[in-house]
Amino acid sequence: MNIQRRTLLLGIGTTAVTAAASSPFTLPCLSEPGKEAGQPIRLDRNENPYGPSPAAVAAMRESLENINRYPESLQSLREKIAEHHRVKAEQIVVGCGSSEVLKMAADAFLKPGKKLIIARPTFPLLAFYAQEKSVEVVEVGLASDRSHDLEAMLSRADSATGLVYICNPNNPTGTLTPRGAIEQFLRRLPPGIPVIIDEAYHDYVTPTSSYASFIDRPAGDSRTIVTRTFSKVYGLAGLRIGYAVAPPEMAHRLFALHLQFGVNAIAIQAAMAALGDAEHLRQSVQRNSDQRQEFLNQADVRMAGGNNSQTNFVQLKPDHPVDEVVAHFRKNNIVLGFGFPGADEFVRVSIGRPAEMKQFWRVWDMLPHKDMH
Repeated sequence: MNIQRRTLLLGIGTTAVTAAASSPFTLPCLSEPGKEAGQPIRLDRNENPYGPSPAAVAAMRESLENINRYPESLQSLREKIAEHHRVKAEQIVVGCGSSEVLKMAADAFLKPGKKLIIARPTFPLLAFYAQEKSVEVVEVGLASDRSHDLEAMLSRADSATGLVYICNPNNPTGTLTPRGAIEQFLRRLPPGIPVIIDEAYHDYVTPTSSYASFIDRPAGDSRTIVTRTFSKVYGLAGLRIGYAVAPPEMAHRLFALHLQFGVNAIAIQAAMAALGDAEHLRQSVQRNSDQRQEFLNQADVRMAGGNNSQTNFVQLKPDHPVDEVVAHFRKNNIVLGFGFPGADEFVRVSIGRPAEMKQFWRVWDMLPHKDMH
């Protein structure tokens, strides 16, 4: 089944009234919440509720003066990102969101006769791209601790494997796969199979000895592509800008497939300014950590089953059918995320501002919950 581009882009991680059932990778299409009742509280897209850095906002305003001009070369941004990560500029691939970087990888490695290996559930965009190319998508369920079942994924890898995708922390579960397990997986994976490690939510992870970024601590594997985005902690989701760090030869292969002028001039300047504002990053991470813990505390009091998320969202398993829960919240002007293949019994709740989360629990408590005591 071919998936319309608009449905794809609007459907990921959003709520919907209906969902097509003819494909395992068909996500719900977003209607227009809030048109009748004002702006909704959006807890479905994992955005930074505090917005971008003031420095990034200033850079955007300044860029407007030259908006009649096409963007200059991406080289200045590639150099800025390279400096930030202490790597070489030739290792940086910039795209229109990390979505475009994933599309580059799909175009480079997913050909007819090849297959994609991913977890279930996980962020499904790469599966959409594979499906559009009539490429087999091999889904492997998560382990009991909700990490990637790398042993099972390894058992499915062979000469027909075009690409492996590991989202860490994983979306929509918010859970981590230990660094050591991924390193062992890379050592045992047959040669020539590229691996994408999606670190979109890296900055939100509470420091732990079992986790380390594959950018900050490279594995020395020439097949590894690590993706990041400015859409989450940097608060630039609306500008659509992301990037990957990869070995130079791999980066060159990906960048050759990028969309010419796909990254706009305002996004370039905003991203460069955002990278330079370490204090805003620190504040965003701290606020999220505090609010995430408060959310988990509230979920625990209600025995709502919140998972130990390491991101800016938490997955809950309600004691009502998900469609009913989503409709109930929608009626009360709150939008939740659901509809991930393999996570049909869960809702994903983005962490908002304190007042927004207070409203979330008020509406949650309006549901006639089962007595769990």
